[in-house]
Amino acid sequence: MTADRDIPAEISISPIAPSDIDAVRSLHKAAWVELAGASHSDQQNQAHLSLIDSDEYANALLSNNLLLARNGSAELLATAGWCPHDTGTAIARIRKVFVRPNTAGTGLGRHIVEAAEQIAKEAGFKSFFVRANANAEGFYARLGYTFIERGEMPAGGVALPVVFMEKRL
Repeated sequence: MTADRDIPAEISISPIAPSDIDAVRSLHKAAWVELAGASHSDQQNQAHLSLIDSDEYANALLSNNLLLARNGSAELLATAGWCPHDTGTAIARIRKVFVRPNTAGTGLGRHIVEAAEQIAKEAGFKSFFVRANANAEGFYARLGYTFIERGEMPAGGVALPVVFMEKRL
């Protein structure tokens, strides 16, 4: 299935529901701390964790076609979503890609991003854009995304380093 370890057959993917927000926030915080935290300053980490707790973040979770991957015990393992890119073109923006830290490197991230891409394709989108956290550049490159430029993402008055990437079909 992937170049990494195979995804267990009991993994299910479903859309987010409002009742999932707390579990998603918890997963996103754990993933940020364990997988991205070392790439950022304490101030940047705190700003991103505060962003995850915001109402704006919860609204984005519900409006960005977020998919949830769960194991057979219904434990939340990963998320990925998409929305139309703000350029008004046929570009989908891939968003909110996080995996439970103990599943990093298993192929689950690839699996859920590909599921989000497939749904975006079915909705008529022809290419993809991502504003990746700096630590995830290699992950997206392995998925076929190419570098556009480095930039920053505002979070609570703090700038977080990001990498803008695209994938054309």
